[in-house]
Amino acid sequence: QLTALVDRLVEDSVRRNKGEFFTPTPFVNLAHKYISETFGEDWKEKFVVWDNSAGTLNLTRDYKFKELYCSTLEQSDIDTANQMGYNMEATKFQFDFLNDSDEKLPDGLRNAIESGKEILFLINPPYATANNMGTKEGSHKGGVSKTNIVEQMKKDGWGASTQNLYAQFLYKIHRYQKVNKNIKISIFCPPLFLSGGSYEKFRENFFK
Repeated sequence: QLTALVDRLVEDSVRRNKGEFFTPTPFVNLAHKYISETFGEDWKEKFVVWDNSAGTLNLTRDYKFKELYCSTLEQSDIDTANQMGYNMEATKFQFDFLNDSDEKLPDGLRNAIESGKEILFLINPPYATANNMGTKEGSHKGGVSKTNIVEQMKKDGWGASTQNLYAQFLYKIHRYQKVNKNIKISIFCPPLFLSGGSYEKFRENFFK
């Protein structure tokens, strides 16, 4: 309970503007249970696991992994995780998943993607959209979805889903899946991508 408070030190309004949300420990434990039921109890040993929106490692810090990679936008999150002794077995690195080049990835992770190793993305990505429902363009979330990935999504015809950050995360993972067919995803996110009208083009592409 005390270590969980680390995630709440950032003002809630700041996190909401960036689409970041703390994942309560009971939900993390339930996610691990679901993954075990789907991929087997040995998934932490079998998979290369990558949390690409790790924050202070709240999805992984109560568990041990054979090969774990944790990346986050803020170097301060990595510093906090190291100070607290979270997942000392992990390779932690600052990485802007929606903007940075894959050349910045650790060699082990890049090799795992390119060589076809079994990889599991365990993630709770940001959910922010370009603007809040019912607000005018240019509101406090305006521009939040403007990333390098957006332009690629538009060129590939992924429709209005480009405005949502978690859709952008899934799009980039989908690109990795074209290289490596052994990539799986375990994600916390709203279910709108399964049924929303703005995700029609997303579904046509993603669920191939």
